[in-house]
Amino acid sequence: MASTPRKNDILANPFHLILLTASALFALTVLAYLVGGFVLDPSRPPEAEGSRRFALWIDRNGPMLLGVEFLVMLVACVAMMATDHWFNPPRARDQKQRSQPSILLPPGRR
Repeated sequence: MASTPRKNDILANPFHLILLTASALFALTVLAYLVGGFVLDPSRPPEAEGSRRFALWIDRNGPMLLGVEFLVMLVACVAMMATDHWFNPPRARDQKQRSQPSILLPPGRR
């Protein structure tokens, strides 16, 4: 008998997707901010005007953009952890292990 397809546990919580998207945008912004410094270096030959305008924009707005992205990641991470038990119920194996008494507890506390 074929088993039912397993639900993707990673994306069951919508805050996972928000965190993944914000993290990817954060990484791209960091790379653009890094490359922008090389584009604006006066000792290098002039780049294309579009590259220079983007480098100037990222130089002006990069720190604010990184701060906003970091706050979105922080809020999504806290929300993801706070709501994880709603979107990922415990599996049968985990429930079985929880129902068995622990051998580490003294006999009166089992």
